[in-house]
Amino acid sequence: MQIKYASQRVEKFFTDFSLMQRKLNPDWVRTIKKQLNAFKAADKFQDFLALGLWHPEPLEGNGKGKNKKWSIHVTKNVRLVFEPNETGKVVTISEEIIIEGVVDYHGSNESWYIP
Repeated sequence: MQIKYASQRVEKFFTDFSLMQRKLNPDWVRTIKKQLNAFKAADKFQDFLALGLWHPEPLEGNGKGKNKKWSIHVTKNVRLVFEPNETGKVVTISEEIIIEGVVDYHGSNESWYIP
């Protein structure tokens, strides 16, 4: 799967892990590296979901953008938020994701670490 980023700022953090470590807990950074590798290894979003790792789930109440945002757990409350770039009617056939960032997510309360 191809990985794109929601902004240049997000891309800067996700392509320079030493910079990310200055902002986030080093254990989180190790987990995020593994998650990005799993995204890259999957051909389609469906393949990533089949792994069942990090509890992928659609976020509730995220009407922004054309596609539904998803998250995977970095820790219990910290999530890596991304948006599958749908090309058809089914999200699972997506071959590209757009990384939004890392957020402390508690339902309707969000506190962004990145961006």
